[in-house]
Amino acid sequence: MDRSPRRGVLALLLPATALAAALLWSERGQATTDGPGPPITAALPWPGRGRATTDGPGPPLTVPPTSVAATGLHPGLGRALAAAVSAAGADGHTLTVTSGFRTADEQARLLAEAVDEHGSEEAALHWVFPPERSMHVQGLAVDVGDGPAADWLDGHGAAYGLCRTLAWEWWHFEWRAAWETTGTCPGPVDDPAAAPGASL
Repeated sequence: MDRSPRRGVLALLLPATALAAALLWSERGQATTDGPGPPITAALPWPGRGRATTDGPGPPLTVPPTSVAATGLHPGLGRALAAAVSAAGADGHTLTVTSGFRTADEQARLLAEAVDEHGSEEAALHWVFPPERSMHVQGLAVDVGDGPAADWLDGHGAAYGLCRTLAWEWWHFEWRAAWETTGTCPGPVDDPAAAPGASL
């Protein structure tokens, strides 16, 4: 089945979403904590609803989608993401966002679920950070779908300040102004305790 019309719609929607994120952030001055919005997948027209894909349903998401990114992404991340989506599209990749901003309550719920799944908080902290350490809660992180597009972002993201920071999460990218300025990424860490902080 030809999905090229969907790719065109997605290519238009993601930069618009990123621009809206920047505008909303500048209006509010900070990430919202008013509560979760609808799942981000509800706003994006890919098949499989809840799966990121370019040519049909992909593997199930490891990280469930949460709030609509436009409610709390840092404006720098919104702008950088829009530019990366456009450049990835020019290189033949459809870069999709599966999770963006999360409220502290959402992050705490994800951590509690990870504790249940992995049997201890120590084991869970390898997969889900507490709200005070989560860059999603800070509006500085997005999770992306589609392995090849994530690989593209891993190879080209430094130019946009978008870096894969956790070696075990190919889908997780964070933005920092300093990384964008230098065009370099700190490299993904293997130890959760070594994850970069929120310093811009």
